[in-house]
Amino acid sequence: MKKPWIRQVTVVVLVWMTYMFSFVDRLSWPPVLPLAAKEMGLTAAHAGSYMTAFYIGYVITQFPGGVLTDRFGYRKVLLSSYFMMGIFTLTMSTVQSFEQGFVFRLLAGLGSGAIFSASLAAIFDHISPKRRGVAIGFFMTATSLGVTVVNLFVPTVAAAHGWRSAFIAAGLLPIAGIVLSFFFLKETRSYGRTKKSVSSMSEILTVLKNKNLILAGIAGFGGLWATWGTATWANAYLNHSLHLSLVSAGKMMAVYGMAGLLCKPLIGFVSDYMNKKTIAFWALFLFAPVLVWFGVNTHTGILFTITAILGVTAFIYSPVMTAIIGELVEERLVGTAMGLVNAIWQLGSLISPLVVGMVVDATFSYFYGFLVLAAGPLIGAIMMLFVKTKAKQAKNWKAA
Repeated sequence: MKKPWIRQVTVVVLVWMTYMFSFVDRLSWPPVLPLAAKEMGLTAAHAGSYMTAFYIGYVITQFPGGVLTDRFGYRKVLLSSYFMMGIFTLTMSTVQSFEQGFVFRLLAGLGSGAIFSASLAAIFDHISPKRRGVAIGFFMTATSLGVTVVNLFVPTVAAAHGWRSAFIAAGLLPIAGIVLSFFFLKETRSYGRTKKSVSSMSEILTVLKNKNLILAGIAGFGGLWATWGTATWANAYLNHSLHLSLVSAGKMMAVYGMAGLLCKPLIGFVSDYMNKKTIAFWALFLFAPVLVWFGVNTHTGILFTITAILGVTAFIYSPVMTAIIGELVEERLVGTAMGLVNAIWQLGSLISPLVVGMVVDATFSYFYGFLVLAAGPLIGAIMMLFVKTKAKQAKNWKAA
């Protein structure tokens, strides 16, 4: 029988890989946005709406995906998500019109929506409460690494083979992931198969009425509003306003992702021993002024430093807030709770690219776009002050 730690590491790595691939597929558009928008004759608002289209599908499937995870198990949900996400990322390489591309991005988003809640359900299934902070911290590095990977390989592939080729490469990753998850991702308990683990309508309503979940959802909305609004528009800002090449802008945004990548496991480890709510508040609060600093800066000499600091503040709140959600509900309802909260969080990701595009079109200034983005984490920090957390007592975990 496989040793418990080997099984645990395998599961965490597999769901981490699933989440990273979903971010590669999600963020393949921003680095090629200037090239594709020029070829297709898209306005800034139309170009930004492609990210919005993805997030529409992503948000729509968040809560249903969480309920399905609690009802049928995370393995089935993740395999289905992989397939749909990969197929409709591949089809972006064939897009001929704005409307067609919007539909493909929408469908890819639908395929990605359940990944977060299903992945967290897998972690809660396998990892002891005393070690979940560090496990979630590692899992959440997938978002930062996704930013880094995308900004390193997508501009390079696009420059050498055209922007459509970048979507072919991104779409093939989830297809390969299906094979690995099919053979190695296993559920070790009757999760999603017994009446005790199936969410009843009354339990679902209890989750929907949980005030602390809603407040945490609004706080995360503000954070993700800024994190992914920045990921969408920073490449264009660096290219148009600071006159970096697309490849150089991509490398700079890889720093943005790498900074978060390095900090997430550390903040996850710290959150296992310190007050999570306090950490989340300060992480969100400091994000706002750093965003304004990034948006007002015109000197490339300090750009690396600013971008690295921005990357830290843009990502460290997410693993802490994710761990907090697990303390607000019963463990068997984690999928449903994660689906609900992430749906609220991702509304920020859905709306901000379009709003910033409209602001840039209206003002001809990226600074005002970053100012609008900075309002999100500031509001999020205020919301966290009203969230009441109560850490659960760790259950007895036996080695399998």
